[in-house]
Amino acid sequence: MAREKLANAIVEINGATSPGHIHRVKRFRDARGRIIGVGVQETYDVKHPRNYKRKPARGEEKANQDLFKKASAIMDKALSDPKQYEYWQQRFEAQLYVTRGSKPDPFATYDPKRGTKRRYVRFDAFVRTMIMQELKATIHRRSQN
Repeated sequence: MAREKLANAIVEINGATSPGHIHRVKRFRDARGRIIGVGVQETYDVKHPRNYKRKPARGEEKANQDLFKKASAIMDKALSDPKQYEYWQQRFEAQLYVTRGSKPDPFATYDPKRGTKRRYVRFDAFVRTMIMQELKATIHRRSQN
């Protein structure tokens, strides 16, 4: 993926412009459908994907994939429960930039580019990351004992 800076006359490009190139700009919306963030212009070069039969994931990469899979399963289960969905929705909205007086979530990962904790504009990414952080903390505590 490449991030592109377009000329001032062109604000954004979406879709395929030539064989092997796909352009997009993400728009992030809150629960009410309002746009709360716009991503950068991105370009994907369509290449040959990785052959997992020849080069499967190992070590840290495999552990991270397994953790992501587990966090996704927990997230799906949590968001199907209305009470937990409401809890996560309130926690998500409390860390948004558009919420007045908001602060990053205490369990958010550190963003070295900004020098602060991250703020998320995608609800599912926020929930999955918070669950992954909790799982990592649990694994870390177990390894210390």
